[in-house]
Amino acid sequence: MKTPIVLAHGMLGLAQAFIQGLRLADYFKGIPEWLEENGYQVIIPQVEGIGSVKTRAANLKGQILEATDQPVHIIAHSQGGLDSRYMISHLDMAKQVRSLTTIATPHRGSPVADWAISKTQKIGVFKMLEWSTMDTQAFMDLRTTECAAFNEKTPDAKGIKYLSVAGEPKREHTLRALRMCHDIVSEAEGPNDGLVSSQSAQWGEETLIWPADHAQQIGWFNDSDFDWRNGWNEILGKLTAMEK
Repeated sequence: MKTPIVLAHGMLGLAQAFIQGLRLADYFKGIPEWLEENGYQVIIPQVEGIGSVKTRAANLKGQILEATDQPVHIIAHSQGGLDSRYMISHLDMAKQVRSLTTIATPHRGSPVADWAISKTQKIGVFKMLEWSTMDTQAFMDLRTTECAAFNEKTPDAKGIKYLSVAGEPKREHTLRALRMCHDIVSEAEGPNDGLVSSQSAQWGEETLIWPADHAQQIGWFNDSDFDWRNGWNEILGKLTAMEK
């Protein structure tokens, strides 16, 4: 029997989007169904779209334990990787997880977060957000300084295999909406997927490099030569090897 797979979504993402009962889209577009066709039980927690790592990690833990008492493989996109690392190391979930694969997770923070917070603080927008009900710690958790402190306090758990994926698409193959951010990250840290640099995304024993931007990695807006199935097959190959 194959180990169940948990798909952990990133910031601003919802596992599924509905309006009046009508299902609009999955965060992981087409991927849950594809994994099920490959014989996996798929668990899709739905944590806050905007929430701190600690808050999202607690929700992630609760929903995994509700869904299964078996050990799981976690495949996490973007902030979902930080949530998963915190959950494993700080919330007594190491025995419940066999592996963690992070896709475009800003393990060392993102220059985009640094830039955006600096700009909004200067014009007072960030203060307005703090006065609202929005959890602004969600954005602070993605700054480079915050992630450096997070890494010191959040060591990898023994017995768990950590893998990662970094995106390095050509700029012209990056979603147009991400190209300004791509340039910001490129100037600060080099090759990136439009939001997260390769050096920030690298974590664990092995890093796969995909020619895909932050959205293409999870099945969206594939107008380049990248086929997400090929990338995700690489991940499944690694997970299958662990089962032997």
